[in-house]
Amino acid sequence: MSNPRNPYIRVPLAIAALIMLYFMPTREFLKTTFILGVPFIFLWGYMVRQPRASLRWTISFLGMVLVLGVYGYQLVHLPERIQVRTIVRDGAALLAEGKYDEAIAAYQQLQDLGKAETMEEKIAVAELEKEAHLQMEYARELINQGNIAEARQIIEALPSHTRAGQEAGELLKSLK
Repeated sequence: MSNPRNPYIRVPLAIAALIMLYFMPTREFLKTTFILGVPFIFLWGYMVRQPRASLRWTISFLGMVLVLGVYGYQLVHLPERIQVRTIVRDGAALLAEGKYDEAIAAYQQLQDLGKAETMEEKIAVAELEKEAHLQMEYARELINQGNIAEARQIIEALPSHTRAGQEAGELLKSLK
């Protein structure tokens, strides 16, 4: 019979548990379980100390039922939340790579999941980043052609919260 304290069993299990933490569905499940598990444990601990069918026991019991209901609801909608986060993460990665049209196409998948408001916000950010990038490229072309005054006007008009706007600050310093 194997010994449960055997390191040949414990170490691979620990490694498997750590690897699973890099998997987004596992993280989402654990987060939901811990967030709703803590109030459940407190309510349960309080309830078992009260006389059965007393007002405090009944309120604790109803609180536990409420927490279990919310937990079930969260678990039912967990796959959808995972899909939304995956789409948003992939879109952000595409934006960071400068693939603006692909990011917009990725964000449009959010509408199929009923997240039209999130989709519109993310697409607006992607379009702003795309426009700022195009303006930055145009300003660089003007600099190469020697038209620094017009390039400076374009660069100064770029929104500072975009990636191109941050590059613009460095470019302005080099133009002085």
